[in-house]
Amino acid sequence: MAKYLFARYIWELTTIYRVGRITLKELNERWHDCYLYDGKDIPRRTFDYHRKEIEMLFDLNIVCDKHDNTYRIEDDDSFRNGELRRWLVNSVAVSSIVREAEDIGKRISLERIPSSEPHLPTIIQALRENKVISFDYQSFDRETAKQHTFMPYALKLFRQRWYIVGRPLDKDRILIFATDRINTLELEDQTFKYPNDFDINDYYQDSFGIIIEDGLACEHIVIKVANSQVKYLRSLPLHHSQQETTITAEYSIFEYDLKPTYDFEQEIMAHLDDFEVLKPLSLRTRIRTIVNNLYDIYNS
Repeated sequence: MAKYLFARYIWELTTIYRVGRITLKELNERWHDCYLYDGKDIPRRTFDYHRKEIEMLFDLNIVCDKHDNTYRIEDDDSFRNGELRRWLVNSVAVSSIVREAEDIGKRISLERIPSSEPHLPTIIQALRENKVISFDYQSFDRETAKQHTFMPYALKLFRQRWYIVGRPLDKDRILIFATDRINTLELEDQTFKYPNDFDINDYYQDSFGIIIEDGLACEHIVIKVANSQVKYLRSLPLHHSQQETTITAEYSIFEYDLKPTYDFEQEIMAHLDDFEVLKPLSLRTRIRTIVNNLYDIYNS
Protein backbone atom coordinates (compact mmCIF):
# COMPACT_ATOMS: atom_id res chain seq x y z
CA MET A 1 0.00 0.00 0.00
CA ALA A 2 1.11 3.56 -0.72
CA LYS A 3 1.10 4.65 2.94
CA TYR A 4 3.50 1.83 3.84
CA LEU A 5 5.76 2.71 0.92
CA PHE A 6 5.88 6.33 2.07
CA ALA A 7 6.68 5.10 5.59
CA ARG A 8 9.57 3.09 4.11
CA TYR A 9 10.91 6.22 2.40
CA ILE A 10 10.84 8.04 5.73
CA TRP A 11 12.52 5.13 7.51
CA GLU A 12 15.30 4.88 4.90
CA LEU A 13 15.89 8.64 4.86
CA THR A 14 15.95 9.06 8.64
CA THR A 15 18.13 5.99 9.15
CA ILE A 16 20.78 7.38 6.77
CA TYR A 17 20.39 10.81 8.36
CA ARG A 18 21.04 9.43 11.86
CA VAL A 19 23.91 7.13 10.90
CA GLY A 20 25.64 9.50 8.46
CA ARG A 21 27.08 6.82 6.15
CA ILE A 22 25.76 3.31 5.64
CA THR A 23 26.12 0.43 3.19
CA LEU A 24 23.11 -1.30 1.73
CA LYS A 25 24.05 -4.41 3.71
CA GLU A 26 24.07 -2.40 6.97
CA LEU A 27 20.79 -0.75 6.01
CA ASN A 28 19.21 -4.17 5.48
CA GLU A 29 20.46 -5.34 8.87
CA ARG A 30 18.61 -2.45 10.46
CA TRP A 31 15.65 -3.10 8.17
CA HIS A 32 15.22 -6.53 9.77
CA ASP A 33 14.44 -4.84 13.09
CA CYS A 34 12.08 -2.24 11.61
CA TYR A 35 8.34 -2.44 12.36
CA LEU A 36 7.74 -2.22 8.57
CA TYR A 37 9.90 -5.26 7.76
CA ASP A 38 8.06 -7.57 5.36
CA GLY A 39 10.46 -10.52 5.47
CA LYS A 40 12.40 -9.40 2.40
CA ASP A 41 15.68 -7.52 2.02
CA ILE A 42 15.79 -4.25 0.08
CA PRO A 43 17.33 -5.03 -3.36
CA ARG A 44 19.73 -2.46 -4.80
CA ARG A 45 17.44 -1.75 -7.75
CA THR A 46 14.50 -1.15 -5.40
CA PHE A 47 16.60 1.10 -3.18
CA ASP A 48 17.75 3.11 -6.22
CA TYR A 49 14.08 3.70 -7.05
CA HIS A 50 13.37 4.74 -3.45
CA ARG A 51 16.26 7.20 -3.57
CA LYS A 52 14.71 8.93 -6.58
CA GLU A 53 11.33 9.12 -4.83
CA ILE A 54 12.93 10.52 -1.68
CA GLU A 55 14.70 13.21 -3.73
CA MET A 56 11.41 14.21 -5.33
CA LEU A 57 9.50 14.25 -2.02
CA PHE A 58 12.07 15.87 0.27
CA ASP A 59 14.49 17.63 -2.12
CA LEU A 60 17.29 15.53 -0.63
CA ASN A 61 19.67 13.43 -2.69
CA ILE A 62 21.02 10.17 -1.25
CA VAL A 63 24.28 9.49 -3.05
CA CYS A 64 26.55 6.44 -3.12
CA ASP A 65 30.31 6.81 -2.60
CA LYS A 66 31.79 4.22 -4.97
CA HIS A 67 35.06 3.77 -3.08
CA ASP A 68 33.32 2.16 -0.08
CA ASN A 69 29.75 1.70 -1.37
CA THR A 70 28.27 3.77 1.44
CA TYR A 71 25.19 5.95 1.12
CA ARG A 72 24.91 9.44 2.56
CA ILE A 73 22.86 12.60 2.17
CA GLU A 74 24.51 14.83 -0.43
CA ASP A 75 25.83 18.22 0.71
CA ASP A 76 25.23 17.32 4.32
CA ASP A 77 26.69 20.57 5.67
CA SER A 78 24.44 22.62 3.44
CA PHE A 79 21.49 20.47 4.45
CA ARG A 80 22.12 21.00 8.15
CA ASN A 81 22.09 24.76 7.55
CA GLY A 82 18.74 24.55 5.77
CA GLU A 83 16.43 25.26 8.70
CA LEU A 84 13.19 24.21 7.03
CA ARG A 85 14.51 20.94 5.61
CA ARG A 86 16.32 20.12 8.85
CA TRP A 87 13.11 20.66 10.83
CA LEU A 88 11.18 18.54 8.35
CA VAL A 89 13.55 15.58 8.49
CA ASN A 90 13.91 15.79 12.27
CA SER A 91 10.12 15.79 12.57
CA VAL A 92 9.60 12.78 10.35
CA ALA A 93 12.51 11.04 12.07
CA VAL A 94 10.85 11.43 15.46
CA SER A 95 7.52 10.30 13.99
CA SER A 96 9.22 7.24 12.54
CA ILE A 97 10.91 6.37 15.85
CA VAL A 98 7.67 6.76 17.81
CA ARG A 99 5.79 4.71 15.23
CA GLU A 100 8.34 1.91 15.68
CA ALA A 101 7.67 2.00 19.42
CA GLU A 102 3.92 1.43 19.22
CA ASP A 103 4.29 -1.88 21.02
CA ILE A 104 5.41 0.03 24.13
CA GLY A 105 3.03 2.95 23.58
CA LYS A 106 1.82 2.92 27.18
CA ARG A 107 5.36 3.78 28.26
CA ILE A 108 5.68 6.87 26.06
CA SER A 109 3.96 10.10 27.08
CA LEU A 110 3.50 12.73 24.39
CA GLU A 111 2.72 16.39 24.81
CA ARG A 112 -0.66 17.56 23.59
CA ILE A 113 -0.35 20.51 21.24
CA PRO A 114 -3.06 22.71 19.70
CA SER A 115 -4.08 21.38 16.30
CA SER A 116 -3.40 23.61 13.29
CA GLU A 117 -3.45 20.82 10.73
CA PRO A 118 -6.86 21.65 9.14
CA HIS A 119 -5.70 25.14 8.13
CA LEU A 120 -2.04 24.60 7.22
CA PRO A 121 -2.60 23.24 3.67
CA THR A 122 -4.75 26.26 2.74
CA ILE A 123 -2.28 28.70 4.31
CA ILE A 124 0.63 27.03 2.48
CA GLN A 125 -1.28 27.34 -0.80
CA ALA A 126 -1.96 31.01 -0.07
CA LEU A 127 1.75 31.60 0.61
CA ARG A 128 2.74 29.82 -2.59
CA GLU A 129 0.22 31.65 -4.80
CA ASN A 130 0.24 35.00 -2.94
CA LYS A 131 -3.49 34.79 -2.36
CA VAL A 132 -5.60 36.62 0.17
CA ILE A 133 -7.26 34.55 2.92
CA SER A 134 -10.28 35.32 5.06
CA PHE A 135 -10.92 33.78 8.46
CA ASP A 136 -12.82 34.07 11.74
CA TYR A 137 -10.39 34.50 14.62
CA GLN A 138 -11.28 33.76 18.23
CA SER A 139 -8.71 35.51 20.40
CA PHE A 140 -8.40 34.71 24.09
CA ASP A 141 -9.41 38.23 25.13
CA ARG A 142 -12.65 38.45 23.09
CA GLU A 143 -15.96 36.68 23.64
CA THR A 144 -16.84 36.57 19.95
CA ALA A 145 -14.80 35.76 16.84
CA LYS A 146 -13.70 38.55 14.51
CA GLN A 147 -13.52 38.38 10.72
CA HIS A 148 -10.20 39.17 9.04
CA THR A 149 -9.17 39.50 5.40
CA PHE A 150 -5.46 38.92 5.34
CA MET A 151 -2.39 38.88 3.10
CA PRO A 152 -0.24 36.05 4.54
CA TYR A 153 3.51 36.68 4.30
CA ALA A 154 4.91 33.79 6.33
CA LEU A 155 4.38 30.98 8.85
CA LYS A 156 6.24 30.74 12.16
CA LEU A 157 6.36 27.93 14.71
CA PHE A 158 6.87 28.81 18.39
CA ARG A 159 6.19 26.71 21.48
CA GLN A 160 4.15 24.07 19.62
CA ARG A 161 1.91 26.68 17.96
CA TRP A 162 1.84 27.79 14.33
CA TYR A 163 1.38 31.50 13.61
CA ILE A 164 0.66 33.34 10.36
CA VAL A 165 2.43 36.65 9.86
CA GLY A 166 1.16 39.19 7.36
CA ARG A 167 -0.91 42.29 6.77
CA PRO A 168 -4.69 42.87 6.75
CA LEU A 169 -6.10 44.41 3.59
CA ASP A 170 -7.39 47.41 5.52
CA LYS A 171 -4.29 48.10 7.67
CA ASP A 172 -0.73 49.11 6.88
CA ARG A 173 0.88 47.10 9.66
CA ILE A 174 2.09 43.56 10.29
CA LEU A 175 -0.17 41.37 12.44
CA ILE A 176 0.32 37.86 13.84
CA PHE A 177 -2.38 35.21 14.38
CA ALA A 178 -2.21 31.79 16.03
CA THR A 179 -3.61 29.27 13.54
CA ASP A 180 -5.20 27.09 16.24
CA ARG A 181 -7.54 29.97 17.13
CA ILE A 182 -8.88 30.23 13.58
CA ASN A 183 -12.42 28.89 13.29
CA THR A 184 -13.01 28.99 9.54
CA LEU A 185 -10.55 29.85 6.79
CA GLU A 186 -11.12 30.41 3.08
CA LEU A 187 -8.79 31.02 0.16
CA GLU A 188 -9.89 34.07 -1.84
CA ASP A 189 -9.48 34.63 -5.60
CA GLN A 190 -7.77 37.96 -4.93
CA THR A 191 -3.96 37.99 -5.09
CA PHE A 192 -1.45 40.39 -3.60
CA LYS A 193 2.12 41.44 -4.30
CA TYR A 194 4.48 39.90 -1.78
CA PRO A 195 6.95 42.53 -0.51
CA ASN A 196 10.37 41.39 -1.67
CA ASP A 197 12.04 43.17 1.25
CA PHE A 198 10.17 41.07 3.82
CA ASP A 199 11.98 38.05 5.27
CA ILE A 200 10.46 36.23 8.24
CA ASN A 201 13.88 35.41 9.72
CA ASP A 202 14.99 39.03 9.42
CA TYR A 203 11.70 40.16 10.95
CA TYR A 204 12.40 38.09 14.08
CA GLN A 205 16.18 38.60 13.99
CA ASP A 206 16.22 40.68 17.18
CA SER A 207 13.31 39.06 19.00
CA PHE A 208 12.57 36.10 21.23
CA GLY A 209 9.19 34.43 20.85
CA ILE A 210 6.31 35.58 18.71
CA ILE A 211 5.33 39.05 19.92
CA ILE A 212 6.78 42.04 18.05
CA GLU A 213 6.36 45.28 19.97
CA ASP A 214 6.37 48.40 17.80
CA GLY A 215 8.98 50.96 18.76
CA LEU A 216 10.92 48.59 21.02
CA ALA A 217 14.65 48.90 20.38
CA CYS A 218 17.23 46.13 20.40
CA GLU A 219 19.30 46.22 23.60
CA HIS A 220 22.37 44.53 25.03
CA ILE A 221 21.09 42.23 27.77
CA VAL A 222 23.28 40.62 30.43
CA ILE A 223 21.95 37.79 32.59
CA LYS A 224 23.59 35.99 35.50
CA VAL A 225 22.60 32.33 35.38
CA ALA A 226 22.95 29.87 38.25
CA ASN A 227 25.14 26.88 37.52
CA SER A 228 22.15 24.49 37.63
CA GLN A 229 20.77 26.08 34.43
CA VAL A 230 24.00 26.80 32.56
CA LYS A 231 24.20 23.50 30.69
CA TYR A 232 20.58 23.85 29.55
CA LEU A 233 21.33 27.23 27.99
CA ARG A 234 24.46 25.90 26.34
CA SER A 235 22.54 23.04 24.74
CA LEU A 236 19.50 25.14 23.76
CA PRO A 237 20.33 28.87 23.49
CA LEU A 238 17.51 31.34 24.07
CA HIS A 239 18.56 33.38 21.04
CA HIS A 240 21.10 33.15 18.23
CA SER A 241 23.01 36.12 19.71
CA GLN A 242 23.68 34.27 22.98
CA GLN A 243 27.27 34.47 24.24
CA GLU A 244 28.63 32.98 27.45
CA THR A 245 31.16 35.59 28.56
CA THR A 246 31.96 34.56 32.15
CA ILE A 247 32.19 31.10 33.68
CA THR A 248 32.57 30.39 37.40
CA ALA A 249 31.83 27.44 39.65
CA GLU A 250 28.58 29.04 40.87
CA TYR A 251 27.26 30.86 37.80
CA SER A 252 27.84 32.00 34.24
CA ILE A 253 27.16 35.32 32.54
CA PHE A 254 25.18 35.17 29.29
CA GLU A 255 24.83 38.16 26.98
CA TYR A 256 22.27 38.84 24.24
CA ASP A 257 21.45 41.47 21.68
CA LEU A 258 17.69 41.48 21.30
CA LYS A 259 14.47 43.34 22.04
CA PRO A 260 13.25 42.79 25.62
CA THR A 261 9.72 41.83 24.55
CA TYR A 262 6.94 40.45 26.73
CA ASP A 263 7.82 36.91 25.60
CA PHE A 264 11.42 37.40 26.73
CA GLU A 265 10.30 38.80 30.09
CA GLN A 266 8.09 35.74 30.56
CA GLU A 267 11.04 33.46 29.79
CA ILE A 268 13.07 35.19 32.50
CA MET A 269 10.18 34.91 34.95
CA ALA A 270 9.94 31.19 34.24
CA HIS A 271 13.50 30.82 35.60
CA LEU A 272 13.34 33.46 38.30
CA ASP A 273 15.25 31.43 40.89
CA ASP A 274 18.16 30.96 38.49
CA PHE A 275 18.20 34.10 36.29
CA GLU A 276 19.22 37.56 37.40
CA VAL A 277 19.07 40.43 34.90
CA LEU A 278 22.14 42.61 35.30
CA LYS A 279 21.66 44.89 32.28
CA PRO A 280 19.94 46.94 31.03
CA LEU A 281 18.64 48.76 34.09
CA SER A 282 15.21 49.26 32.50
CA LEU A 283 14.66 45.49 32.13
CA ARG A 284 16.06 44.80 35.60
CA THR A 285 13.62 47.39 37.01
CA ARG A 286 10.64 45.81 35.22
CA ILE A 287 11.52 42.35 36.55
CA ARG A 288 11.98 43.78 40.05
CA THR A 289 8.54 45.43 39.85
CA ILE A 290 6.94 42.10 38.86
CA VAL A 291 8.74 40.31 41.69
CA ASN A 292 7.63 42.92 44.21
CA ASN A 293 4.03 42.61 43.02
CA LEU A 294 4.24 38.84 43.40
CA TYR A 295 5.64 39.27 46.90
CA ASP A 296 2.69 41.49 47.85
CA ILE A 297 0.19 38.97 46.40
CA TYR A 298 1.64 35.97 48.21
CA ASN A 299 2.03 37.83 51.51
CA SER A 300 -1.39 39.46 51.57
